[in-house]
Amino acid sequence: MSAQPDPDRKLVGIRVLEAHPELAQGLDPEQAALARRHVVAVLDSIPAGNWEPAERYDETPGTLGLLVIDGMVARDLRIGGRWCSELLGPGDLLRPWDHVDGAGESVPSDSAWNVLVPTRVAVLDERFARVACRWPQLMASIVSRTLRRSRWLTIMLAISNLTRVDERVVAVMWHLADRWGHVTPEGVVVPVRLTHEMLGKIVGAHRPSVTSALGELTRAGVLERRDDGWLLHGNPPERLNGGVNGEPSRTLAFDPTALAPLAVLAASVLT
Repeated sequence: MSAQPDPDRKLVGIRVLEAHPELAQGLDPEQAALARRHVVAVLDSIPAGNWEPAERYDETPGTLGLLVIDGMVARDLRIGGRWCSELLGPGDLLRPWDHVDGAGESVPSDSAWNVLVPTRVAVLDERFARVACRWPQLMASIVSRTLRRSRWLTIMLAISNLTRVDERVVAVMWHLADRWGHVTPEGVVVPVRLTHEMLGKIVGAHRPSVTSALGELTRAGVLERRDDGWLLHGNPPERLNGGVNGEPSRTLAFDPTALAPLAVLAASVLT
């Protein structure tokens, strides 16, 4: 898989370990310096809007995937007229060309990719893989990105099974804060511009319910909307941490309507 040539644009390379130094975990200083110098990928810039990866890249054997350098992408999946969304941002690895919507599935689905803000991805193609394979620790770090994505989808499954929509919204916000947030004197900033409709797709609720929950949370001082995303005040709610005041957390009723789309999304985590 390589970016299709654009006669009006010169190819740009990026030293992947400079963009994501945590990928060098396990390498000694000498090997890390060597890998930083030689592990280079093609950098592709994607404008905001609908994204058709299959039309943008030429598939070749041995390609590892696309590593998000910066920006934000949403993968939307629909089952039975209901949509759900997965957010992908810096450090996430995706292989959008692996999955063909509805091919051989008992439960038909279709999906769409949307670039929320201008995004840059490193194309980890076969040439990149041949160089990176010199350092097994680096390859292990890249593989771990897919497993991390699987774990995050499992967290989203659990959040979608919370009974109250406001609890789902708060849990998702703090989950996104763990992934991409940063601390300021005012609180924790989640630099993700999410509309009420997008939040509804993420937490498995209709937009009016999300709007109502956000209004209540704003009035309570739990969060507030900003031009660059959302600001979280205080600490993560203790009631989501295994119970309240030391009491065991109650078992939540299973909601198959909310979880069905996310279950299919989780099953196709490597796409």
